[in-house]
Amino acid sequence: MHSDGLNNAINSTTVVAVLIATVAFAAIFTVPGQYPKDEDNLPPEYSPGEANIAPKAEFIVFFVFDSFALFISLAVVVVQTSIVVIERKQKEQLMSIINKLMWMACVMVSVAFLALSYVIVGEKEKWLAVGVTGIGTVIMGMTLGTMCYWMVVQRLEASKLLSSTRSRRSSMSTRSHSHSGSFSVMSDSELINTEFKKKKVYAI
Repeated sequence: MHSDGLNNAINSTTVVAVLIATVAFAAIFTVPGQYPKDEDNLPPEYSPGEANIAPKAEFIVFFVFDSFALFISLAVVVVQTSIVVIERKQKEQLMSIINKLMWMACVMVSVAFLALSYVIVGEKEKWLAVGVTGIGTVIMGMTLGTMCYWMVVQRLEASKLLSSTRSRRSSMSTRSHSHSGSFSVMSDSELINTEFKKKKVYAI
């Protein structure tokens, strides 16, 4: 993978993590329905500062998944701003882990939004929330499925390239010691990276 592309991916991931953390933090304190207006005459089951929709199961689902998205995004921001990786292979490994965390954060935010949509539309218009849930599930499923497919295909290509390179080296080393020395200049990871530089799309 090109170093410029990897650095751009790292910077983009940091920005996206900050945005998701900001949205997730703000969503918890701007819930629909707000809070009881008259805090002096609260119902027996309510406490000061409690949201009107707090007892609903949909809000509990929203709160849990939104909190997960918030803390996952903050963890990514801490890692990105605290760890400096020099080697390209280690950068790719770090980005691979961080990308999976960002996938999880996006899924968590989506679930939180869908859960709260059932409260917003009400019982009479519940079909709207069901329709949005179906559309969101299809879009997120297709997106993550495509990304996983690209990632698996690329891992298989890298494995085949690595095995063919090693077999080629082994056959050349049996023929001539000089050829063996010339082929051992580049490491396996360097050969794979050189091959993947020809690709326009690289899945981490």
